[in-house]
Amino acid sequence: MAVNAIARWMARQTWRGMLWLMRRGWMRRLQRGSMNLIPASRRAGARENRMRQNRFARRHGVPLLTFMFKLLLASIVFTGCYFIALWFLATGGINTPNR
Repeated sequence: MAVNAIARWMARQTWRGMLWLMRRGWMRRLQRGSMNLIPASRRAGARENRMRQNRFARRHGVPLLTFMFKLLLASIVFTGCYFIALWFLATGGINTPNR
């Protein structure tokens, strides 16, 4: 189906852009520097939590983005159909029955 292919392409391009951004030096420095804002007693747990979040993102990131883009495209299609029907009704393209 074309919507699935479009959603998959959009998800992969978005994921590629996010990975590109996360690999920039300033972003890595920002992530490492943010650990200094956490109290020293909780830094080890925060590092583990960040690694766990990264594993979850690698495993489920692209499928989740694909699903969200499918919802977005479906919403655009339904909204477009609704506005086309309203336009037909306003211009007289659809005759409503008289009661």
